[in-house]
Amino acid sequence: MWQVVGHEAAVALLSRSLEREMLSHAYMFVGPSRVGKSTLAMNLAQGANCLDEPAARPCGECGQCVRIAQGLHPDVQIVDREPNASGTRTRRDIGIDQVREAQRAAVLKPYEGRNRVFIFQEASALTSEASNALLKLLEEPPESVLLILLTSDREAIPDTILSRCQQIDFRTLPIETIARHLEETQSVPRERATELARLSSGKIGWAIEAAQDSSLVEEYTTELEGVSQLLDNGLEERFAFAEEVATLYTRDSERALGRLKVGMNWWRDMLLVKSGHEDLVSNPPAMEDLRRHSQWISTPQVVKAINATRETIGYLESNVNPRLSLDVLMLSLPQKAGKDDRER
Repeated sequence: MWQVVGHEAAVALLSRSLEREMLSHAYMFVGPSRVGKSTLAMNLAQGANCLDEPAARPCGECGQCVRIAQGLHPDVQIVDREPNASGTRTRRDIGIDQVREAQRAAVLKPYEGRNRVFIFQEASALTSEASNALLKLLEEPPESVLLILLTSDREAIPDTILSRCQQIDFRTLPIETIARHLEETQSVPRERATELARLSSGKIGWAIEAAQDSSLVEEYTTELEGVSQLLDNGLEERFAFAEEVATLYTRDSERALGRLKVGMNWWRDMLLVKSGHEDLVSNPPAMEDLRRHSQWISTPQVVKAINATRETIGYLESNVNPRLSLDVLMLSLPQKAGKDDRER
């Protein structure tokens, strides 16, 4: 059974392909992180190896489906940036050696199932050398091999790779869809489910995890408060923050980028407050600070902050010097008159 929530069009497309036994050799799942791409990729891997009738795949109950769900199937390989002992990422890219390993495995016949499946968790993290090696695999795919590439950044994927994959788009889910799922499957009370759904910004993966681990909401709320605090601080404190995030980026790039994305959400909520749409704010815990700062921050300044944050995330993902990029961002943020004798 399909376990992904929402994305009905994608599920319908893949279900038809499984039923007709006409799967593409390669798919590109494109969309924000934690919206269900990985879940659907695993479901598709199950469907490609499921023992049930084609129309019922993936059944979720046969030995093949169960072993894939447990991460124990020898024919399903996940290719991702390598973690260290603590689980954080030690590398910001997927290197050529990892792709070469997949190439060597791809030419072998499936060990247990009908198909070998390779899931690339973030295709935009492929180095140029790794992309070229993967392109060869896409151009001449061995029989019984299924490649599933996931990405949150379509623009970072070479056209040569995009053109050889069937692309499926994923979007963030409606608040109601996420809240209902939390109620029905996680037994989360309605009010709490709605709160988590709003905080998730449409990312159901985050909402499910937060429902099981309350510390995620606490950490997220702390990050929101940090964005507000930056606006109360002078340049010295802002540059200290830039140094902190830059240092974090060298150890755990995903977490560092996550902090900037929280800032992006905060600024988008500020834009809603400035335009009189407080009911649409995705971060209710930040409402008091949003109202307070909205008294002195102008709409053009909000737009500038959003664009600057977006550009900084792009610079970091393009391996521009983290400290320099973050210092420029700190200088771009609005500042009250009287702070360091300057006003933004």
